[in-house]
Amino acid sequence: MKFYQIDLSKIRAIAHDGAVPLGQLSILIQEEGTLEVKTVPAPLQALEGIRAIASLAAGEEINIQPTLPPSRDELLDNITMISTTSLRCQGSSNIAAIGYESSLKVLQIEFISGSTYRYFNVSFQKFADFIAANSAGRYFNAEIKSQYSSEKVN
Repeated sequence: MKFYQIDLSKIRAIAHDGAVPLGQLSILIQEEGTLEVKTVPAPLQALEGIRAIASLAAGEEINIQPTLPPSRDELLDNITMISTTSLRCQGSSNIAAIGYESSLKVLQIEFISGSTYRYFNVSFQKFADFIAANSAGRYFNAEIKSQYSSEKVN
């Protein structure tokens, strides 16, 4: 585990829009007499973790109940998809969105046609390279399509 030193003195409030599996975490920041809201994509659990940290910092005792890890099906059903319009390639004529489940090494691809496929045993590095590719379609055809076993989701 690595510790990071952070200065939270300018943060006045934090909120989450409640969207799952990935929503927006909004942070109210005070800068030289002004208040500014900045948002970052984050799961709802991020806000829950921040609340627990705030309680600990206030000297309160917290009691977090252990939970069972999600099942394989739950993990696969909740893969966060990233629109190709937000990637370096700025969209694709064939691929609408991509997502990755790191513990299972599953790459999920939603095609413009509406079909969704999962590709198995894909390394995180392949996923990272996919996100950084200049062309999602070319990368998919050259590096993913015939290289990994797959299943059609819908």
